[in-house]
Amino acid sequence: MTDATPHVAVCGLWHLGSTAVAGLLTHGRTVVAYDPQEDLRAGAAAATPPTGEPGVGEALRQGLGDGTLRVAGALAEWARNELCVLAHDSAVDADGGVDDPRLARAVAAFARHAPAGAVLAVLSQVPAYTHVRWRRTLLAHRPDVNLVHIPENLRLGRALDDFVAPPRLVVGAEERHTAERAARFLFPRATPAYVTLTEAELVKHATNAYLGMCVAFGNELGWLAARLGADPRVVARLLKADPRVADAAPLLPGAAFSGATLRRDLVALGRIGADWGRPEFFDTVLTVNDRHAAFPLDLLRAELGDLKGRRIAVAGLTYKPGTATLRDSLPLRLVRALLADGAEPVTYDPVAEALPDDVPARRTATLADAVRGADALLVAAALPELGGADWAALRPADRLVVDGCGALDPAALSVAGWRCLGLHPRRQEVTGAQTAP
Repeated sequence: MTDATPHVAVCGLWHLGSTAVAGLLTHGRTVVAYDPQEDLRAGAAAATPPTGEPGVGEALRQGLGDGTLRVAGALAEWARNELCVLAHDSAVDADGGVDDPRLARAVAAFARHAPAGAVLAVLSQVPAYTHVRWRRTLLAHRPDVNLVHIPENLRLGRALDDFVAPPRLVVGAEERHTAERAARFLFPRATPAYVTLTEAELVKHATNAYLGMCVAFGNELGWLAARLGADPRVVARLLKADPRVADAAPLLPGAAFSGATLRRDLVALGRIGADWGRPEFFDTVLTVNDRHAAFPLDLLRAELGDLKGRRIAVAGLTYKPGTATLRDSLPLRLVRALLADGAEPVTYDPVAEALPDDVPARRTATLADAVRGADALLVAAALPELGGADWAALRPADRLVVDGCGALDPAALSVAGWRCLGLHPRRQEVTGAQTAP
């Protein structure tokens, strides 16, 4: 690869890949885009990103219009370029670990077709030491090509901004000059930290494992605080006031983390730990998170008993408000669990894509329609529309709301006549000294 490389090729067109294409177009690059899925190629050619990520569709449309974006029809077309970006959102196995044959197929195609001196920049999530295995197998006969690993941390809903101007850029490479050229071309607005390939792979694991640990810790602390009659939000706020605790750390109690991203890296570190006799920590974070994921249903069952035949309104379907994708969504898992219990979930989410065919739940256009005649409302995602709801005017059969994500103000709902359950302090009389139960 040279500084005069005319364009860049991106393989993968779901969230990561479509965002990468949009970001590179924003930087003024000419992009060749490919994905083995015909529907994703068609979506890119129509400037329709698969997750509704803000800004991505506009960038694709501009690139198609001015000729700086071309959608390729074959993997070999992607692999014949001097700078190839591997940007599949890595698929996972039943445990949440990476299991994606598309990655190996792409690297094998790169080995067959790439010109001498070409660079493969890996943005996809891969287990640490993957580059070693690829060098021993798929790239064994191509010493003239180079590998670069760039761990991405794109936040759903703000991914394009994160790609265009990443607050942190780590570039792992076999050779420093290759890393510098790739970083200049792909991320011209960032100041990179240059590391080894293994270090870059581990940084990706470490970042998401840390975030997952914070979420799980915040939820466990919040649950205990609420059971003792304390306000979990007060405890979390004062915890983060300590200068040794990052203010941006996701420690506020709410929903369990979902989506494949955090789990994928916790599983990866757990599997590496198992090889060296130290798997317990990362496995425990996953166990704690999985237990917490069901707490809204536990609250519903404790209040209503058997849920069979109960009509439960569910607000929020995606794992992050304002996005369309239902992939790996915790709210969707809760809907499935309600159906398994024999309940009748009625869902509301103004942005989410269509429910899968195997989820026979009714969907409504408004929150009022969802709660009408319901036995309870389960808030599964912090939809912005909830902030403007007229709670006093919403009248389900039983004015019970279970806040599964810390989206509501229980005091305000109480004034409006609702019983609000969630990670909120239990009411208790304070008379003299307090003792823990």
